[in-house]
Amino acid sequence: MPYVALSQCWFTRQHQPTAWRAHEDDGAIYSICRHCGRRIVTYGKHRWSIADGLDVTRLAETVTTRFLTVLDSADELVVRRFTVDHLPDEEAIAAFKLELRERYAMDEPGSDLTLLDSADKKADRPRKAPPMPVRREPDSPRTA
Repeated sequence: MPYVALSQCWFTRQHQPTAWRAHEDDGAIYSICRHCGRRIVTYGKHRWSIADGLDVTRLAETVTTRFLTVLDSADELVVRRFTVDHLPDEEAIAAFKLELRERYAMDEPGSDLTLLDSADKKADRPRKAPPMPVRREPDSPRTA
């Protein structure tokens, strides 16, 4: 019986680019995945996806309207997206969020569903790690 070896990105769903990069005018950066060898693309240098086909996540990021996403975090699967253009203010949006949390039982133990709001800003990632403090022992020859 023949066996098939699967690449690391098949398991982790995280593609790792090689050193080769191609920059496009629209901000896209193309590379090749070092694990599966397929062509990959990124727009923000933090999430690489397969370059061929339709990237629904990228399409949703470029939409100017606000929406709420029910996400299955265990399977990384979008269950449903809801627009909030029909709601008059932030209080109505907060009430709609509570209704969705109840409808999809997100607060129940063992639930892998999460609710994402497209208006929430992502935290800025630090460009480089902060320097590590030097710890020296009081009787160490290096402190003398």
